[in-house]
Amino acid sequence: MNVSLSNWNEDATLLQTTEIFKALSDTNRLRILLLLEQEESSVGHITHTLNLSQSNVSHQLKILKQARLVKSLRQGQSKIYSIDDQHVSTLLKQAIHHTKHLRGEVSND
Repeated sequence: MNVSLSNWNEDATLLQTTEIFKALSDTNRLRILLLLEQEESSVGHITHTLNLSQSNVSHQLKILKQARLVKSLRQGQSKIYSIDDQHVSTLLKQAIHHTKHLRGEVSND
């Protein structure tokens, strides 16, 4: 995909992209995304699995949801969270792959 500044509304797109990267700039939010990449989860499951407080998980999910990186579906009295779409998974995988490349853990492919 070739990105040309003349093909999109630069200000709005850059602003929203900045918000996505801000949302990705927290270790706990990345841990939550990695868990959701494996399985849809409730706040309770995320709390237990990642050993985080419920208030912390709820706060992080709110930020991720505002950035449209996760979505929720109500099941009974619980909300089940999942990755919003395949683009989020791809972005996450690419960022991790790039980090591993920088660390010399993977080849340049």
